Amino acid sequence: MNRIVTIFSFLIITSCSMGLDNDVSKENLDNAQSFLDNIIANPEKAKSLLHEDFTFAWMGIIEQGGVIWNKENLFDEYFANIIPEILPNGIVLTTTDSVSDENGVAIVQVGDAEGKNGEYDNNYVWVFKFKNGLIHSLREFNSDILVAERLYDYKLVPTE
Repeated sequence: MNRIVTIFSFLIITSCSMGLDNDVSKENLDNAQSFLDNIIANPEKAKSLLHEDFTFAWMGIIEQGGVIWNKENLFDEYFANIIPEILPNGIVLTTTDSVSDENGVAIVQVGDAEGKNGEYDNNYVWVFKFKNGLIHSLREFNSDILVAERLYDYKLVPTE
């Protein structure tokens, strides 16, 4: 009888903790999606989801890649100046998939935009890491060839 009670107790504790992980996972996903939905439309809401030590980087390999942005200059410089210059008509991002757990979130999106040098319909993966319930880091992955050509005036030339 004691063995059954012990096993039953273990199952209850395990299922409760799994439920907590699922709640945290869903909250992380909701916060990550809210951040993406609000970065342009409601920057104060987006900022409120960020940890004080937040960092952002676009992971492209051209010279614009790898720059680390923080909570303040991401909005004051990147979204206020750089993005409007390279995407003058804005961008529509549509989420197509996501995965999340208690530590982080990955969101897959397709973009629809006109870059300063033509059609810019890139695909994105955003990788969020969380700390104390807030977004601690964000890394953006997409086609850097499309970024280079359509947003930053690079010209592709064949190698010899």
